[in-house]
Amino acid sequence: MADLRRIIHKHGPFVSVCFDSSHDTEDAARGTELRWRSIDAELDRSGARPRIRRLLAQAIELHPPARGRCGRLLIADETEVLADERLPSPPDIETVRVSPLPYLLPLIEAQAEKVPHVVALVGRVGSELYGLDGHGSETRHTLRSAGHPVLEPRRDDWSHRTIRQRIEDTARRDVREFAGELDRLADTVRAEVVVLAGEALARAELRAVFDAKGRDVIDAETGTLTPGSDPDALDAEVREILHRVAARRRRRVLERFAAEIERPDGLAVAGLAATTSVLRAATVERLLLDRGVLGDRLVLAGSAPNPLIGPATNGSAGEMRRADEALPVAALAIGAEIVLVDAVAALHDGVGAVLRDH
Repeated sequence: MADLRRIIHKHGPFVSVCFDSSHDTEDAARGTELRWRSIDAELDRSGARPRIRRLLAQAIELHPPARGRCGRLLIADETEVLADERLPSPPDIETVRVSPLPYLLPLIEAQAEKVPHVVALVGRVGSELYGLDGHGSETRHTLRSAGHPVLEPRRDDWSHRTIRQRIEDTARRDVREFAGELDRLADTVRAEVVVLAGEALARAELRAVFDAKGRDVIDAETGTLTPGSDPDALDAEVREILHRVAARRRRRVLERFAAEIERPDGLAVAGLAATTSVLRAATVERLLLDRGVLGDRLVLAGSAPNPLIGPATNGSAGEMRRADEALPVAALAIGAEIVLVDAVAALHDGVGAVLRDH
């Protein structure tokens, strides 16, 4: 996943493109070629310099889309392609921009779904662990039990009772080792969510000894270590789990915003003028944006990395920039989180902020 903070420290002009790159029909390759020709022609009309257009064309040629419905986001300056992301679904509206600031909102939306997490696919004889960090980088481990084969003990047979006890002791030791590996991997990727999949008994035993350390631990209904099993069902369920987690966290942010905006001295503001003011003062903890309401509103902006000056006044220095470009760059420059929301009545002009509690 592209590094947002690195992008905002680059110098424009930038090209930002977000489009449907689905590859789900027999003539999909031809369709992609025609779509890109149309986008490139629009970039040319918008004043994109030849070098940027060549860089983007090379990225399209070198990294063709995977099969299925998807979108694609590219951001480039004159030196390199800064972001080239496959989106899980096509965007509602195609975006083609040439501007002094990068258009980051589609990238921010994609990153919001990439919750750092670990998946533990467990069974009685082993475990597969994989984790993804906040940038989408994967780490994977496969663990196998060092225990003895499971024997069916005969009643009142001392030797078999001894073997059974050894098997149970080994199984408990294996579970503790698995839990230790899971904890280390979760720490490595800074996991916020741990998904447990596989055999129900193995999951229950692992959950009993695993120290969640405040992470969400969620059981999956799919996934098995059986040879030849299809991993797609588990992958789809993990995506749905992460989507629910991300949605729940957005709700918590909105609940806090609603509570603070109602208080006379609350730590929240709404509206373009008030939000630009607190961004300039670097007191924002979370910036809330509703793209549909914010639309093509403008703000007075200077140079990156924090370009925001505020509403235009007589004698103000700077140039008018799109608010949906300038506000996210300004928020990232001061280390604020950006939360994309829809249909929040108290969010005047489609923008607001939760403030830091100093």
